[in-house]
Amino acid sequence: MAEKRMISKSISISEKVNTLPNIFDMLLFTWIIPHTDDFGRLTGSPAKVKALVVPMLDKTIKDVERAIQSLHDAGLLIWYEVGSDKYIQIVNFDNHQQGLHKRTKSKFPEPPSNHNDIPGLSRNFPEFPPEQNRTEENRTEEKGTEGGVSDSDKVMTLVNKYNLICKGIFQLEELCSYLGEFDFEVVESAIKQSEGKNVAYAMSILDRLRREGKTKKESLVKLEVVSKKDKLKEKEISYQQHLMNLQKENENRNEFTNGEAVNL
Repeated sequence: MAEKRMISKSISISEKVNTLPNIFDMLLFTWIIPHTDDFGRLTGSPAKVKALVVPMLDKTIKDVERAIQSLHDAGLLIWYEVGSDKYIQIVNFDNHQQGLHKRTKSKFPEPPSNHNDIPGLSRNFPEFPPEQNRTEENRTEEKGTEGGVSDSDKVMTLVNKYNLICKGIFQLEELCSYLGEFDFEVVESAIKQSEGKNVAYAMSILDRLRREGKTKKESLVKLEVVSKKDKLKEKEISYQQHLMNLQKENENRNEFTNGEAVNL
């Protein structure tokens, strides 16, 4: 997948773009394009789009969701659902990109057949049948689904909440892949410890915990106990140091007083 995408200068006079409700919708549309695959497709989860496309903007997942719907209604992209997952397809993607003859197969499923009449819609070449069987990775993402919200969606929400910087959709998916091995609570703890840093930092914490055999949520209790002991030890050392400093000050004061007495 290319690291760069072409954006035609015709976007400046596009009626669809210029009639969007607000500036954020326009910005999101242009910023989504570089993150699409060679077929103009991208995950459609608002949480993932937020974490991937606009991680540093002061926008909520709801803001991103509303903007995606606005872009869909304007005919600039197709926001569709296959199975329980949402995806994005940029309309007229092929018309503005180069080097697409090298592409093989998109990892994202095609939009439903009722969208095939939209001009410029990217299709797989050669055409492949829709993926009916979910991959192991997708099954992992569905693990722990509760009340319609999967653990992977919760991870995306945490990534946004704690302002973790992400280099791409594959890095987000790599983070979610830990859910197949770690309890959600452990992954959550690693993300919280990585606040303001990046996704790679959170994964390094998880890699360390794996080496230490701490993949279950019960290990968090042990870690918390150890952490409390360390803090108590630090306080004890600090208190002892404080007493030593006081003692040294008293000794210096006594020496100074005795020196004055001799001089008199």
